[in-house]
Amino acid sequence: YFSRANYKYDNKYLLTLSARVDGSSRFGANNRYGFFPAASAGWVLTEEDFLSDIDALSFLKLRASYGVTGNANIDNFPSLGLYNGISYAGASALNPSQTPNPDLKWETTKQLDIGIDFGFFDDRVNGQIDYYQKRTNDLLLDVNVPGTTGYSTQLRNVGRLQNDGFELVLNSVNLTGAFTWSTNFNIAFNRNEITDLGGQILEGGYVNRAVEGEPIGVFYTYEFAGVDSDNGDALFFLNREPNDTEINNNATWTVDGRFGGRYVTNDSNVASRAVVGNPNPDFTGGLTNTFSFKGFTLNMLWQFVYGNEIYNGGWYMSASGLYFDNQTTDQLNAWEEPGDITDVPEARLYWDNGASTSSSRYLSDGSYARLKNLRLSYDLPQSILTKANLRSTRIFITGTNILTITEYDGWDPEVSTDYLDGNLALGNDFYAAPQPRSISVGINLGF
Repeated sequence: YFSRANYKYDNKYLLTLSARVDGSSRFGANNRYGFFPAASAGWVLTEEDFLSDIDALSFLKLRASYGVTGNANIDNFPSLGLYNGISYAGASALNPSQTPNPDLKWETTKQLDIGIDFGFFDDRVNGQIDYYQKRTNDLLLDVNVPGTTGYSTQLRNVGRLQNDGFELVLNSVNLTGAFTWSTNFNIAFNRNEITDLGGQILEGGYVNRAVEGEPIGVFYTYEFAGVDSDNGDALFFLNREPNDTEINNNATWTVDGRFGGRYVTNDSNVASRAVVGNPNPDFTGGLTNTFSFKGFTLNMLWQFVYGNEIYNGGWYMSASGLYFDNQTTDQLNAWEEPGDITDVPEARLYWDNGASTSSSRYLSDGSYARLKNLRLSYDLPQSILTKANLRSTRIFITGTNILTITEYDGWDPEVSTDYLDGNLALGNDFYAAPQPRSISVGINLGF
């Protein structure tokens, strides 16, 4: 069910009210429906007399909105008790595969948005400024349950997540006449934090976790310390206070002059995992410039991401030091003899050098700037089109992913940082294929 009412008075006072009721069979029998109201208001200040004398100001609008939305982006049937068909002692049988949760309900987000729309010099310079707050409750997450139940996790509504952000869009017409130049710029900042998970650390995709007091999907794994200069083993920070038995048995130790005096170990089973990185960027954005002259148009789109980290899964598979998979150039710096100081463990047969352990060793700075699209086109003049009985003809050449500026060690820094389907696998390039670089040439005809 959906309803909406709009009201406008004197072209300067705006009000919108809406309400909707949504139902989904994905949720439990006790909570199929959710109610989601919203309201927004706007004030066009340039319609007021007290701003009518400001010639440079062509448009100014204040707006604010508050509403509730629901998330049902989960798999089908998560609230039901499910069974799989199996063979048992030569006979057909059913095996419980999913525990029921009849109380599963909508994940809800309450959002406040305050914004300004502006235009100057007959809108030659215009844009938007927005600030928002999002508060998400009843997150749809796989919660750890006791193994004695026969299951490891259950999809439940648990915890709270908050997002605070700022967005800016700026458009400008820099030059007019025979030669024109226009620019579009946008940048977005977002900070999120899980404020409540009932004290749990929830498992996610590979090394991602949901941890109270941290952003969603942080990298939670062993903290790589470096390489033991005596034998080439990978070392990990202990990240806890050792007991006397561990120290006396050389399960953990300190090294004078290295590792900041912290305890290290070559056995990851002895170390404690910790939050070692964040896949969420400090900011993202884009910059587009368009130049036109006598039928020629050049369009350049840059995109940028800053402040995130990526778990380099491809590097993890190729840099583990195994005899059949030494595919990264860092293996040239691998430990070879006692006294070598390096961050690359000795290349050994099978898995006994510690390099195959998932750790912060495989985290890389994911910041980048990329010339995402470059397009040069030419529109044939009207005199030629008229003779050919054509309405329009455009010849173009387009390049995609032309240039990438980054210090990322892996295949491609443009990996997903989305939170979808209850999956916390953020900022991993384990299965990510590199974005292809391509060039295309074509003609658009209009008759």
